Amino acid sequence: MSIPWFHVTSLPAAGDSIVLDRDEAKHALGVRRLGAGDGVTVFDGRGGIAEATITGERSRDGGPVIRVVSVRRQERRGADVVVAVAPPKGDRLSTMLDMLGQLGVSKVVPLDTQHGVVDADGINRARAERILLESAKQSRGAWVPELGSAMSVREFVASAVAEGREVLIAQPGGVAAQCASGRAALVVGPEGGFSVQEVADAVAAGARAVDLGPAILRVETAAVCLAAQLRARPA
Repeated sequence: MSIPWFHVTSLPAAGDSIVLDRDEAKHALGVRRLGAGDGVTVFDGRGGIAEATITGERSRDGGPVIRVVSVRRQERRGADVVVAVAPPKGDRLSTMLDMLGQLGVSKVVPLDTQHGVVDADGINRARAERILLESAKQSRGAWVPELGSAMSVREFVASAVAEGREVLIAQPGGVAAQCASGRAALVVGPEGGFSVQEVADAVAAGARAVDLGPAILRVETAAVCLAAQLRARPA
């Protein structure tokens, strides 16, 4: 059985102790049924990882006290990919966030688009952030993807270009998806597609249209397909 991973807001030094928060404690004690002497891995979501042991002691709130054995840092691996996407409905948003988190994208930005069916600024951010965290834990990723603020297509492309990223917008008739620099920003629209003006604004701001093939893909499929293509390549 693999050693379970748990998230903490900050990592102490080797030899020091830390207490898991309520959600993580519930999973450790209730779901995994861990006890004194069991080994765990804790991470801060920003590249810090520590091997630790459950001591058997409890905090005032009943959370398990964990003693850190060793600490290391893991740099980001693979291409640095940010995904801006028009949120799909219901559970499809959860599925998309889970898969993007497993792929290790750097950031997910909800897009406010003219043909979108979900209010990008009204998604349940607490739930979305929790899904990204859980997907990082599941995939043993040291970095938890950031959830950005809602933006328009024009705003996102302009900000990504200013960061020095290559911006690729999913659009039929574009070129094959590729990124030369290893730092990419992906733009995926709603199932109704981007408006003509949104595409024109994106290209004028520096985006390049890329084609994902002849099939009509759901939003989450297109976002994950494009992210996977680029994340699989070396930085």
